[in-house]
Amino acid sequence: MTVSDPAIWIGFVACLLGCYFSACNIALKTFSRSRLTELLADRMQDAKLEPFFKRSTRIPLMTGTFRTGLNFIVLLSVFSYLERSLTLTPIQLYGATFVISSFLVSIFSVAIALSWARYQPEAIVAWSIPLLTILLAVFTPVVAFLHLFDPMVRRVSGAALEDDAESFASDEVMSVVEEHESVGSVDSDQKEMIEAVFDLSNTLAGEIMTPRTDIEGIDYGKSLDDIRDLILKAGHSRIPVYGDNLDDITGVLYVKDLIKLINNDDDLAGFDLKNYLRDVLMIPETKSVRDLLAEFKATKVHIAIVLDEYGGTAGLITIEDILEELVGDIEDEYEEDEEKPSIRKISEDLYEVDARVYIDDLNDELEVELPEDEDYETVGGFVFSTLGHVPDTGESFSHSNMIITVTGAEKTKVLSVQIQIQKTVETPVSSNGHHG
Repeated sequence: MTVSDPAIWIGFVACLLGCYFSACNIALKTFSRSRLTELLADRMQDAKLEPFFKRSTRIPLMTGTFRTGLNFIVLLSVFSYLERSLTLTPIQLYGATFVISSFLVSIFSVAIALSWARYQPEAIVAWSIPLLTILLAVFTPVVAFLHLFDPMVRRVSGAALEDDAESFASDEVMSVVEEHESVGSVDSDQKEMIEAVFDLSNTLAGEIMTPRTDIEGIDYGKSLDDIRDLILKAGHSRIPVYGDNLDDITGVLYVKDLIKLINNDDDLAGFDLKNYLRDVLMIPETKSVRDLLAEFKATKVHIAIVLDEYGGTAGLITIEDILEELVGDIEDEYEEDEEKPSIRKISEDLYEVDARVYIDDLNDELEVELPEDEDYETVGGFVFSTLGHVPDTGESFSHSNMIITVTGAEKTKVLSVQIQIQKTVETPVSSNGHHG
């Protein structure tokens, strides 16, 4: 056999085309839209590029299919050449075909293609736009069929179903932000804020809400004087009003609606709280924060009650909670400085712990191993879960090598605990439930 053997030429052309489509496949997943637009500024307007950008997440399906087909042609070409040029047993023929074709594919479709796409992704895409647009038009049915598997795989993997163009746009924006951060025109705080904006769609209301135990609400049966005292104490501009308990939220009181009444003694006699309540927005814990923000904007309501899976009140969320996800804690002139949940060392192996301290923070600081669970995140949640009831002040129990004593509690929640770490591990888990 000579170099003019068709199998050699077919295999060589397949290697080159495989290298090209492999490089295209990689470049389409890594190119920067801003750099590509700048590269094509003299040749193509951004408006003409828009249709390509919208389909750019589907084109890799096509280029990947072409690459696979061309790699298979390489294998067949090697097989054909070896079969006609050498006398080999079937095992030798198949083995040699596998080794040689794997080597060629590794060189052309992996090593060369990867390096090419890594250093010039925008150049590859810019050069390929006309060809890829034509090929996509021709092979649209094939690409559409292959794309049917995408949502199926996303559901199985538990990934969020989001629009391709939207996903591409967010990735592109973050790519540009990272470029500007590398040259110092965007600082880390600005980058974090932009990332937080895109993370809103993946953040659920239940993750950032004020939990039920921290809700400051108004009992519907309270007098105006009691309501005024609570308003002054709470310092909130919107306060939920409940009937029998927090699962029975009847509305939301806007403090500004009561200002005129409080300053006018003539209207006090006929006061009826019902006349001042506004409708309350109820949402599930699983509602995305981005969707909630859009709903706040549409309804012009800035507070919502978060419901658990059983329809009970799980917590409360406001537009301020969402803004704090973007820019960090917001404190206004009416808020008093609150101490952060703390762990205070009293003596050797004895600690006073705020019940709001997160379990993982406590474990890290004290080098202990309190169990974490999806039902609770804080020390107070662990105490409640272990005992099965809201404890009284002085109630204690042991866990592993620790004796945990409740040093502060209210009717509905634990405020603080004292943790005594013992030098030797005794009983793994027990509860004596005694009161001090």
